[in-house]
Amino acid sequence: MVHRSQRSRPGRPLSTGWGDGAQGTVVHSTLEWSGIPAGGPARPPDVPRAAGPDEAPADAPRHVRGVLAEIALLLVLVLALPPLLVGGAPAETTARRVLQALVDGDIATLQEHLAPAGDALDIALAPEVIAATAARIDRFAVLEVRTGQGHAEVDARLRVGGRSLTTTLHLVQEGQGPWPFRTWRLEPLTLPTVQVAIPVGAAQLRVNGQLLTVPDAARPRGAEGLGVITLRVLPGLYEIEAPSLGDLLDPIPVRVNVPPLLSPWTSVLLQAGYALTDSGERELAERIRASLETCLTSTSARPLGCPIAAPGAGARQGDWRLVAPPEISAPGGWMGTYTAYARGGVAEFTVPAAAPGEEPRRYRIAVDARAVSTLDRGGELVTSWER
Repeated sequence: MVHRSQRSRPGRPLSTGWGDGAQGTVVHSTLEWSGIPAGGPARPPDVPRAAGPDEAPADAPRHVRGVLAEIALLLVLVLALPPLLVGGAPAETTARRVLQALVDGDIATLQEHLAPAGDALDIALAPEVIAATAARIDRFAVLEVRTGQGHAEVDARLRVGGRSLTTTLHLVQEGQGPWPFRTWRLEPLTLPTVQVAIPVGAAQLRVNGQLLTVPDAARPRGAEGLGVITLRVLPGLYEIEAPSLGDLLDPIPVRVNVPPLLSPWTSVLLQAGYALTDSGERELAERIRASLETCLTSTSARPLGCPIAAPGAGARQGDWRLVAPPEISAPGGWMGTYTAYARGGVAEFTVPAAAPGEEPRRYRIAVDARAVSTLDRGGELVTSWER
């Protein structure tokens, strides 16, 4: 009796539906296949290599060689058929892997696909910041896959909380050889950016509660006040603030909701500065009061850097006194500048008599001036008068 494996069976060609020069068609599948290496399908480590029919011993029974041939055919089907069945899915698979990394907060995977940062800083992409970001992309949906000659576009909808937007990923085909074994590379992604004004001397910054170091070379220039830095961020909700500087100043947190996009987007300029505390307002008022008292000790009619001057006295020397003290207040400030006022005061400059029998000359002026205080690079308040 002839074994069924020994019966002669006509060969049947397996058609993939693709010609050598044909373009791929879009096939949506609920199956998610792992990426296949560019050099061809790898042999599964847990499946031993089976000998082909031609490798069987010459004296092996014909039915054994038939079984080996069937095993070889099965291996070919297992390794090569999935790419043929899913058609254009390799581009979608690559896109899905990156989108899933976005949902998972897998910054290591995302970094492989990012465009150069340019002047922007990546400190807000630290894993601890991503983990502390409560509102970030929580899901995605692939809407459409379009394939062309060596390129593909994947439209996906990204969602942050109740807000969702559509973004497009661009891919190019790489690799040589038969179609199933070519791979898709994602073109570099451009992340949204946030512009923040911080104190020029700030060496650190808090983002979603995480204390980050600002590199020396990236710190704003200037002797005092605020300067601007740019941060690359993932879509989500962020709170940014400068570090604490003691009991005179309170950090002012700023919040920004970065939309769910993987394309160029920049926030309005945010100010991560400080507000004067009650202690800070009293300290600033006391500083300008002390500065005014120092000005009154001058013998010049125009003390340098002071809010008082007696133009009629010319270059004569004399003495200053405060006839009526001004009301001093420090209401606060903006963009790293804090303002105090001395209002309603009267000062008098007296020039001694030039000769016996002459009366001293007296010049009275109103004390109505403003003082400005700014943070220097060391985090200290520097105060000066403005007439």
